[in-house]
Amino acid sequence: MNYQFQWQIVWDNLPFLLQGVWLTLGVTAVSIAVAIVLGLGIGLMRISKRHLLRRISIAYIEIFRNTPALVQLIWVYYCLPVLTGVNLGPVSSCMVALSVNGAAYLAEISRAGIQAVPSGQAEAARSIGMSYPLAMRKIILPQAVRHMIPPFVNEAVSLLKYSSLVSVLGVADLTYQAQTLSTSTFRPIEI
Repeated sequence: MNYQFQWQIVWDNLPFLLQGVWLTLGVTAVSIAVAIVLGLGIGLMRISKRHLLRRISIAYIEIFRNTPALVQLIWVYYCLPVLTGVNLGPVSSCMVALSVNGAAYLAEISRAGIQAVPSGQAEAARSIGMSYPLAMRKIILPQAVRHMIPPFVNEAVSLLKYSSLVSVLGVADLTYQAQTLSTSTFRPIEI
């Protein structure tokens, strides 16, 4: 075994790799932010008393949780423009795809967190005259957040890992930058 490690290649190309890190973190942060908002809305639809809203949310959750993230990335980037005429750039497509994927998981996390709050809390809020939206905002959601934090962190880590898939679409994230550097330096182990 005569392989000689050359770590200097990493240090010499650190700015190039850091560009990929910042893009990866940016895509992940935007995807998480959008997924939180969308996931909470879908989670609330999932526990709604309205049959149509429940069915729509169940369909959304089942479709996006049961298809691979890579397939969703490809569909948003290649098929969405054909089907709708909406032409997004590669980075925007990745953010949209990862957001809708994460929202499906966060919807179930939100639903479970809300349902983990004892029903007596909602009944007490109604007994003092609070409306459902006010009780949800002031009483139920603050307690539900406590239950939602651990699975939320898990989903955030999953979205960070899924962000490596964006290199398939030519987005210059960390994975893409590392692959490019590996092929030009012939030092894949160090990179």
